[in-house]
Amino acid sequence: MDELIVYLCGDRAGRLILKDNGNLQFRYDAEYRGPPVSQSMPVQAEAHPHNLCRAVFGGLLAEGDSRETLARNLGVSAGNDYALLKSVGGDCAGALVLLDAGVELPTTPSLRPLGDQELDALLRELPQRPLAADERDGIRLSLAGAQPKVPVVQLDGGAFALPRNAAAATTHIIKPEPSRFPGLVDNEAFCMDLARAVGLPTASVSCHATSSGLPYLLVERYDRDVTADPIRRLHQEDVCQATGHPSDRKYQAEGGPGVADTVALLRASSAVPAQDLPTFWRALVFNWLIGNCDGHAKNFSLLYDAGAPTLAPLYDLVSTVVYPELTTRLAMTLDGARAIEDVTPDAWALLAKETGFSARFARTATEDLIERVVDESGRLAAGPRHDNPTGRQIRESIARRVL
Repeated sequence: MDELIVYLCGDRAGRLILKDNGNLQFRYDAEYRGPPVSQSMPVQAEAHPHNLCRAVFGGLLAEGDSRETLARNLGVSAGNDYALLKSVGGDCAGALVLLDAGVELPTTPSLRPLGDQELDALLRELPQRPLAADERDGIRLSLAGAQPKVPVVQLDGGAFALPRNAAAATTHIIKPEPSRFPGLVDNEAFCMDLARAVGLPTASVSCHATSSGLPYLLVERYDRDVTADPIRRLHQEDVCQATGHPSDRKYQAEGGPGVADTVALLRASSAVPAQDLPTFWRALVFNWLIGNCDGHAKNFSLLYDAGAPTLAPLYDLVSTVVYPELTTRLAMTLDGARAIEDVTPDAWALLAKETGFSARFARTATEDLIERVVDESGRLAAGPRHDNPTGRQIRESIARRVL
């Protein structure tokens, strides 16, 4: 057997064990008294089985082409969660850190500053070198999702650095614009700013370009407390992890969590369900309005700051309908509506009934959000920050959807 030591918020929580048959199990240390690593993995004496390890720990890893390329670069199988985590589990979403047995958790951060030209080269190489992984230089970073991106530390003055050990918590995520989807940086920036403008909690984002003109989105991590010294990791997990679904089942059509599952999770685990449930409803309506068909279960998370979790700020908000080659099938169905063009007022009413929201709340919250999104999208599209073809295209798409 081989094993990785799992730390949560700096405390040793347990061991991720690779069994002789290739399966994984996670076992909490007997003396551990902290919070669970996941809602799906309560603290207990018995080991948690392979399927949950895939959901929780495998859910920390990149997906799709990024995962395939990362695995090929590391010389391991793309399906080998353990080998990938062994190589890149030093800085993950939330407060989990995975280290080889016998390796002490470092206490002094070590960084590798990035100059402007080096940042440009790193972002252009991301499709071939996902997450800037470099075991020789101690760079062990992991983020879920298929889009190329890299976590960084933003230094005083605005420059960036890569962490060289697990003591250095990243503070931001850089998402360069892929050539396949022109305008994606402006797209996500517009949708994130619009969500914030209508009162939805979101991660903070800003648009930039490298020295050679490559656009990128800079996302401030909500799972970091940058006021602490050293920077403190805040634990988080997405809905797939919290419900025990692996990343390859993030879509409802593939057996992943849907709206009802997410509502049930929030009712059972949220510290403030009376706040989080209305926010989740408004997030569903918002995704419909902007034309985001990719609002799957890994795009909603729980954030653990003190005690029980709350719904994390929204992230990865993009209008997918502006790209004709992308499907209009909804990642989470809205009652009987499986595609965005099938969503009707009746669908919202039936969804509210099936998930336990009052009809009055559903109607007023939906109508209010529609009005605010229409107003604010017009204001944003006319402003200097979003005066671009993508912003105007999303604004027009919203207007057509509410006619």
